[in-house]
Parts: sequence; C-alpha cells; structure tokens
Amino acid sequence: MRCPALLLLLVCTAVCPAQVQTDHVRPVDTDPGYDPLEDSSAVSWNAGAQNDRLLLFLGGTGSSSSSSYNALRLFAAGLGFHVINLSYPNNVATAGLANDPDTLVFDKYRQELCFGTPVSDAVAVDSLNAIHTRTLNLLRYLDQTHPTQNWGQFLATPDSLDWSRVAVGGHSQGSGHACYLAKHFPVERVLMFAGPNDYSDLHGNSGHWVRQLGATPVGRHYSYLSLHDEAVAYWKQFSVVQGLGSLVNDDSVHVDPLSAPYGGSHCLYTTQPPGLALLYHNTPVMLSTTNSGVWTYLLTSAVTVSAVEEKDPRQLGVRPNPARDRVRIQFTNTDGPATLEVLDATGRLLRRAPYPGGAVELDLNDLPTGMLLLAVTDAQGRSVARLVVER
Repeated sequence: MRCPALLLLLVCTAVCPAQVQTDHVRPVDTDPGYDPLEDSSAVSWNAGAQNDRLLLFLGGTGSSSSSSYNALRLFAAGLGFHVINLSYPNNVATAGLANDPDTLVFDKYRQELCFGTPVSDAVAVDSLNAIHTRTLNLLRYLDQTHPTQNWGQFLATPDSLDWSRVAVGGHSQGSGHACYLAKHFPVERVLMFAGPNDYSDLHGNSGHWVRQLGATPVGRHYSYLSLHDEAVAYWKQFSVVQGLGSLVNDDSVHVDPLSAPYGGSHCLYTTQPPGLALLYHNTPVMLSTTNSGVWTYLLTSAVTVSAVEEKDPRQLGVRPNPARDRVRIQFTNTDGPATLEVLDATGRLLRRAPYPGGAVELDLNDLPTGMLLLAVTDAQGRSVARLVVER
C-alpha cells in the first residue's frame, strides 16, 4: 500500500504555478516532544489567489508526507487552498484488521490515531502524536512563524480549528481518518481517495463507526475509488461508502468517459491504468487529465445538503471544545424531564445524571482524555454532541 512520490519535473511544470509556495515543517519544530527524525509535513499556499479554505490531507500507509502527494497538494493550492499534507503515524494498515473478532476494532483504531485515546490493540499513539494534536500544533506554528500567510484563519481558538473552513481528505487509511474526523467535527467537505477501507471480512459489514451519525452531513462526503484496486477490493470500499449513507439518493459513476459534474455523484470510480503510480490503489491520487477534472470537481463543486440534514433545530452546545477540566453544556428545546449521559467513543456509558435544563457545567477531571459523547434525552428524543478532552 505504499504510495510513490508523484511529483516529477514534468508534473511540477503542469500543476505548480509561480504563486504557489511550499514549505516543509518538521514535527519537532512545532513541539519538542516529537522525534527529530520524523518525516516533515508539507504545506502549500497560493500567494496570488486564496479561497480562505484549508485542505487537511492525510496520506496512506507508509506514505511520505513530504513527497507522496505533491501533485494533489500543488493542484489544490493552485485552486486557492491552503494545504497541509500532515506527518502522522501511518505504519499500520486498516485492512489488516479485517479479520479481528472485535466489532469495534475499527472504531478503536481510528479513535487512537485521531485523538490519542488508548483504546486500540493495533496501534500505540498518545495524545501528542494523534492527528488532531499534530494538526493544531502545526497550525499554531505556521500562524506564529508565517503570519502573513494567514494560517491563523483556520484556528477558532488556540486549541480548536474552525472546521467550517476545513476540507478533510485522505488516501487509503488516510481517507478513513478524514471521514472519522468528519464524524466528530462539522467540516466543509470530506474527500476520500481509495477508501475508507474499514470492512470486516469476519462480520461481513463496514466498521461500526462508519454507520453512526456524524457531525458532518452525508451530503458533504465524496469518494473516489479505483474499480481494480488490488489493496482493498472495490466492492468492500463501496460497501463502506454505502454504510456512510452516501448512496441513498445517489449511485457510483465511472468518470473516465465523462467530464464534470459527473451527474452530481458523490461516489466516483476510475478504471485508469496505474502507470507510474504502480498500483491501481494509487490511481485516484495520480496526476492525469482525467483526475485533474475529478479533483477540481471534488474540491470546488457546490455542496448540496438538505435542510433536515444540515441543521438540527435541537442544539446541544458544548463550550469550550476541546476542554480540559470543565465544560459548559447548553441544550435548547428541552421537553420536561431529561437525562444527561457521558459515553466514550465506543458508546460505553461513563456517567448518567438528571439534566435540569438550561446551562450546566460538567466537571471533567474524572473522565478520560480523547473523544467523548454527550447525550441529552428527553420526551422528544436524544441529541448527541462530541467533546474532545485534553490534559
């Protein structure tokens, strides 16, 4: 599943306009706790035209953040995006968990890699090395060291992102991380290349987390697959996309003979030969005439989301988020007696208490770090919000 470097001199000539600039940032420069020998994150921005959006891109298993996705990174920057190809621990492939008997194995894998919660037997990632923390550290560093490049616009606070300005994308295992982040934060859109690959051969279904409601509406998700993917079978990836709910009113579209907007589909696939990409698994992220049209569509098409999907009138407010010691909860439209529950990311109940309505403060000191779920249940139903606890 290793992803080859895609940027040759010819590629740079094709997709690297003069106004696009690139820097490589070592993780240790953003926090001294990182290994100084780690691969750098590659960041690009457009000095000539900016659309005030960030593409946070997460590479596949064994890929190099500084070189494996140069073509896609520069292409997005050419369209006006600030782009981060993040360096993060990516040595354990998602597909290797396909025969694990634990029905929550994919949930725990994603949770630990994204937020550093120590729940997975497959990986060992602490909070500092988690994707969420690495992204915050990198953005804070860029804001402080390159203030004129305007990276700070993507920080809502020093400890949280303005996710409404962030498109999260990824290739292979990175596509699943992008989608998992979108379950927890309301992102601008989700771009999934050659994944997600959270399919259980043992249970014959997509991962548990895939089928749960998320903070980002389904209509903001896009997948781009290869029909001949030899790393993870296309039909398994398609089953995961179905599990997300992306195909309720949609169908997959073969892009090779078409041009944008591909019937407005959010599930696209290609049969292009891999060429220099070496594997069909890599064809969705290789530079080609076909992919240039697809990438433009994925990155810039207007997102159509139903009013019901986009906004739930029963708002469960959580501030600050992330939080450390205490959090303030505000729930509107409470109908009679209500109950507040705190659950971990796998749905295990940690605390239950009556909810009096209005604004209440919750002490977090006896709760674990990482992603938690807050649920208020009353006569009208159940409303859920996500909370990141950091120490």
